[in-house]
Amino acid sequence: MPKFTDNEKEHIKQDLLTKGRTIFIKYGLAKTSIDEIIRECGIAKGTFYKFFNSKEELYYEILINEVEIREEVLNELFRKNLTSKELLHSFFHFSFDSVEKNPFLQQVFQNDEHDRLLRKLPAQMSEFNQMNAMRGIEAVNFLMEQGTLPKNDPRVIVGIMQAVMTLRLHKSEIGDDIFPIVKDKIIEFVVEGLLKEKN
Repeated sequence: MPKFTDNEKEHIKQDLLTKGRTIFIKYGLAKTSIDEIIRECGIAKGTFYKFFNSKEELYYEILINEVEIREEVLNELFRKNLTSKELLHSFFHFSFDSVEKNPFLQQVFQNDEHDRLLRKLPAQMSEFNQMNAMRGIEAVNFLMEQGTLPKNDPRVIVGIMQAVMTLRLHKSEIGDDIFPIVKDKIIEFVVEGLLKEKN
């Protein structure tokens, strides 16, 4: 098996992450094979296993990268000088749109990919779910300390956010034509309710 320089290793890993993401979006985790990934990347199977023990591990690392990018944008949002209403509207819309406009994240939470990862990578996914929950609670605590949100059990507000996020799963039932209006109205009602509770 050939030895790679650090630059070559970095290039191969980035290629696996980028091309793997595209293939996973196209076929889903279950229908994607390692053979397909290595063919697209132009590497041997042994090379793949130098970086990842399974396609699930590759998928998981792509998922972590997606979440980190979302967190960076969210942190930028918190640094902006917005009123409570503007910040909450932006926060809900960003949280919703970050999944709605990202085919990889859509797939994770819409199909059975999340459950498959739980079965194949129980330790990593348990840590991922705890980390996600903690980040949500930290964000809510920050907004409460800032006076944007009412003092409440942060888990309740995280639950409200999760409920808003699940709205996208009912897009076809609601109707594609009116869905954006319904989404905006629900976010508006939730924000108004939270601000009313604060006051």
